[in-house]
Amino acid sequence: MGWDMGLDYEETYKLLLKDLTEARRKDGIKALKRRLYLIILLTQLRNGSRIGEAIEFISKVSQEYSREALITVEKRTDGYQRLMVLPKEVKKADLLTVKGLLEEELQKHGRKGMVAKISTWVKKTYGFNTHSLRYAFVSYLAQKKYPPQIIAKITGHKRLDYILHYTQEKAAQELLVKLDLI
Repeated sequence: MGWDMGLDYEETYKLLLKDLTEARRKDGIKALKRRLYLIILLTQLRNGSRIGEAIEFISKVSQEYSREALITVEKRTDGYQRLMVLPKEVKKADLLTVKGLLEEELQKHGRKGMVAKISTWVKKTYGFNTHSLRYAFVSYLAQKKYPPQIIAKITGHKRLDYILHYTQEKAAQELLVKLDLI
């Protein structure tokens, strides 16, 4: 199964987008929270980011509407920033609708608290962890034959070790399964 928990990037994107479309049709705080979480998850998947980075990005672009912004990469002590892009299906109206709730949630729980809440919700709702979205993106780019160096730049990985190990391991496994040994 691997570090992406077997998540297919395209299938997962479609699932989250379908759920976002349904959440847009409903009223109430529960639907609004679901909408916020799905916007964050789609952003995380679209950018191969950590969940905290996606929260920071959505917070930033909902303040001053923009389709892209630089975000400081978590787990890096050098202050490195990476570009993140809002998924094309997330509209300005979505950001305006969830902006107040996001500010309230961040003030109430902080970013780490929100990460924990969303992570728990995702595990309960979908059965996977949020970090597997990051690696579904890495796997997707690797399948499209993008060089590991480019994938690392996009995702903010400082070292290639993890990406090289995983993409080579995944390619080797796929080759082994496809080999016709008879």
